[in-house]
Amino acid sequence: MKLVKYLISMPKTILFNFKVFPFKVARKLPVLIAYNVKIHNIYRDCIIINREISRFMIKINFGNGSDGVNYSYKKTGYIDVREKARIIFNGKADFSSGVSIRVDHGDLTFGNNFSCNKTCFFSCSKEVTIGNDVLLGWSINIRDSDGHTISNLNDIDIVQKTCKPVVIGNHVWLASKVDILKGTIIPDDCIVGYNSCVTRKFVEKNCIISGYPAKIIKKDVNWQN
Repeated sequence: MKLVKYLISMPKTILFNFKVFPFKVARKLPVLIAYNVKIHNIYRDCIIINREISRFMIKINFGNGSDGVNYSYKKTGYIDVREKARIIFNGKADFSSGVSIRVDHGDLTFGNNFSCNKTCFFSCSKEVTIGNDVLLGWSINIRDSDGHTISNLNDIDIVQKTCKPVVIGNHVWLASKVDILKGTIIPDDCIVGYNSCVTRKFVEKNCIISGYPAKIIKKDVNWQN
């Protein structure tokens, strides 16, 4: 079945690479994209790779994620990169089935050795930066915007800032069903607990951050893949 998926995905993979990369990069086919990914908007240079190019170093909607986890979830994917927006890869990245990536403005950056489980959603309206060696569980939502303007009823001139950058450090593990909202900063070597909602900046490394809203619940920890 895996070989069949590779074969039927090759036409879309070839077209995708030659659409977004210069010829010298595209011919190496750095991105392997599954046949069932819906591509809404892409354009030349909307994807930047800041690393030595190798074949299929970036896999989109190809992994099956953890065996037996949410098997019934949809397996289709979605990519939408608007004009003047970019996805930047600083190395290898592996996205499991059901990933959705939407970049309306700014840069969505993934560090080296990035990996995410099924049905993760990335929405960038200004700046989302993810470090190296980051691991995501299934059904993670990362977004740097409210999506709509929020104003003050008592003073219509007061409008809440709808976008704030999101920064996730190196060697961070986000457990499943985590929501990362605008203005979040997660330092290196941290763990975010299952079903947490992170809404603010943290500064201490080697912590477990958990809860709704999330807070530090344990310090002086680390994790291994």
